[in-house]
Amino acid sequence: MPLPIKRIRKTTADNALSVLILTSEVTKQIADIMQFPPAQAAAGVLLLVFETIQKIQTNKEGCYRLAQRCLAMLVDIRDHMSDRWDNAPPSLLKAISRFEETLNSIHKFMLQEADQKWGARLIRKSTIETSMKQYHTALDDAARSFQIATLINIHLAVGDSSSRPKNAETETSNTVGAITDNGETREATLPPYQTRQEVIVSDVVELCTSPVPRSETTDTFSNIDTMSTMSTLSSGEYEVINSPETEEDFRITEHHGFNQYHQSQFRMKGKSRIKSGWWSGGIEGDIDGRKSMMLPYEGDRCVAMKRWMRDVKMLQNLYHPNLPQMVGYSNDETPTPFILLANVQTRLPQAMLLDAVKNSSLASCTHLLLRFYQDTLDAALYLQRQRNLTESKLQDYIEAADFRIDAEQTVVMGLPPPEVDNITSWRNFGLAHSIRSVYLNILPNRGQAREPFDSSDDPTSNARQRKVNHLAMLARALLPDSDNLEVVKKRLQTVLRVTEEEDEEAEVLPLTLRQIRKAAFAADVHNQSWFRNNIPPHKFSVGDLGYVPKGGADDWTDFVVCCNILENGLSKFETSSTATGKQGAWTNRSYERQNISPFELPGGVHGWPVAVLPEAELDIYVVGETLTEKVNQAWDCLLDAGRALAQNHGVAPEELILITRVGTEQRFKVRDLRRVQYWPANMGMHAFPHHQQHTFGHQPFGHHQHSNAGMRVPIPHQDLGPKIFYLFTSGEKSFQSHFSERPMPTPPAAGEEPSQLDANKVKCFAYPTATYGFLDYVQLHAEDFAD
Repeated sequence: MPLPIKRIRKTTADNALSVLILTSEVTKQIADIMQFPPAQAAAGVLLLVFETIQKIQTNKEGCYRLAQRCLAMLVDIRDHMSDRWDNAPPSLLKAISRFEETLNSIHKFMLQEADQKWGARLIRKSTIETSMKQYHTALDDAARSFQIATLINIHLAVGDSSSRPKNAETETSNTVGAITDNGETREATLPPYQTRQEVIVSDVVELCTSPVPRSETTDTFSNIDTMSTMSTLSSGEYEVINSPETEEDFRITEHHGFNQYHQSQFRMKGKSRIKSGWWSGGIEGDIDGRKSMMLPYEGDRCVAMKRWMRDVKMLQNLYHPNLPQMVGYSNDETPTPFILLANVQTRLPQAMLLDAVKNSSLASCTHLLLRFYQDTLDAALYLQRQRNLTESKLQDYIEAADFRIDAEQTVVMGLPPPEVDNITSWRNFGLAHSIRSVYLNILPNRGQAREPFDSSDDPTSNARQRKVNHLAMLARALLPDSDNLEVVKKRLQTVLRVTEEEDEEAEVLPLTLRQIRKAAFAADVHNQSWFRNNIPPHKFSVGDLGYVPKGGADDWTDFVVCCNILENGLSKFETSSTATGKQGAWTNRSYERQNISPFELPGGVHGWPVAVLPEAELDIYVVGETLTEKVNQAWDCLLDAGRALAQNHGVAPEELILITRVGTEQRFKVRDLRRVQYWPANMGMHAFPHHQQHTFGHQPFGHHQHSNAGMRVPIPHQDLGPKIFYLFTSGEKSFQSHFSERPMPTPPAAGEEPSQLDANKVKCFAYPTATYGFLDYVQLHAEDFAD
């Protein structure tokens, strides 16, 4: 059934993005760009894009990064074409015009999304993210358009110079203005064969291949490797470089709109708090007035550069909110390579979850885990598509990755170590199980919880442990692990389903714990229960409803049974009974167990055949249990009727316990009294009759001697055959378990116990040693009954 949710209109203050747009250098940079006629229209559209971002509620950070890429391209064009627009090649102007069309499309898309209702944005989340990826691809195409335009002009310029008369070359001025990083102009002497138009073309090529100005300029212009400008991304770029020979092998030639920085441009704030994993050494700070995190690659330079290149090339093509968001990286002059991330103020998911347990509701904690799972699944599938990974390799990535939570409370999956690319693994479970394990492992005790809480004198500790254990129970119930991803997505939608109210001004109420449980019941996934061991056997029945008085014994001997909901007709569950048995014995210095198959008799009695060899000593374990087939029905019944039942019996509803499974484990000992007699060890083979010598090569019971020396040979004509007995057990308290020589139980006379084996007659002791009780039960949290 859908979970009703009402809408609330957020009235938060303008965030840092709005302040950045209104007060930072963005407006100034766009105003500077508008001074150049060919880029005026594009700059105007980009300003509208930044203004529209302020109205967007979903994927605002992603929209900002998209706009920043557009601004970076226009700024680089301005810097390289300053005072040269009059001589701009027509192909370059045409490329700028096409870039303007891309900006118009982005602006139209953002306006459309800003006007959407919140429910429509939620439903279209995947569509929006797909559109964002397409626009990033469009920007890559625009950058390649500039490259193509540049190459055409290079070939045209070279062709013109080769056919130009020598006197025309000498008439050309050999001195032009070179633009430095700080905006100053200085004179540079050209080679006699290089014209001013070729210099402009060279600067545009530098723009396309390395958009960040160099920190140091040279007095002469170097030749340009035109082949590097034509290179595009290939699968080979994603591989770790093996044994590079020169520093050139460590340079990034395709920047895709990302900026390069020197380490001195980054303003650090404090020291690194992250000591291990992919995020290790991460330092928070500012770059160009924007908060960022620097990840340095320290250690052996060759190894560090390999890791740096791999991560940069991977992150250049990953645009997903739950993957690291790279905003730039180190340039060639930086001694220690680094990357800059938009993910700042990160912390471990464990820390955030424990903080939520301390300060938030159980429903909020559960919703947080489900959101982490859903976002990680979405990021994993995106990564698989982008990297063309097999499911096994994708699971390698997930299980080796480090997860962090950024300032926007978004889970971000770090990149796996390079070693993962070189391993091959096999599993018998799918991707959903790997993601589920990630989030179960961040829970206290790895999500294992047998009971709501352990007895303690500290009520505060008990309350917190109840919340943690209920959270672990809900996580194991709700986090899917199916191999079918369609089933996984459907389950998440069923549990997290919301409905949009028509009134946009209506108040949004958060998901309650009751709503989450009801959705889990509808999805038939809430089938876990609490477990209790070492209780009095045969004391409880399935359907018993009661409570343990405060200060009662830890073994439940003081348990108060209020009623049995099955016998009283308060609910109807399907129940079933099972019985299993094993026998164990010491063999060759090891204790081995094997299953015993029972046969059923009327009245719920089970017979267990036992074969006993001479001198044998066996342990027999018989487990019988009766249980509710669908535990979620018991949870649902207690959730609906718990408040009224608790009021009738004068207890709090969260104290009520409904038993869903009862069982006993009975242990028996069987010891055969027969003793095997052997011939004296000093007798040789010649002392035995000839017709018996061939039978002495092997001992009974499988003990083989490799020589006659020291061989123990049993004396013939002894009773060495196995004896068959029958053990009869039942789950009923009134039934007395016993052994018999006959395959039918012996009903005892009134007031008497059933007859046991006569040890003197059958030469065998068979007797019970211990009986233990155990049960499963359901017990809700106080938040389940909150108004």
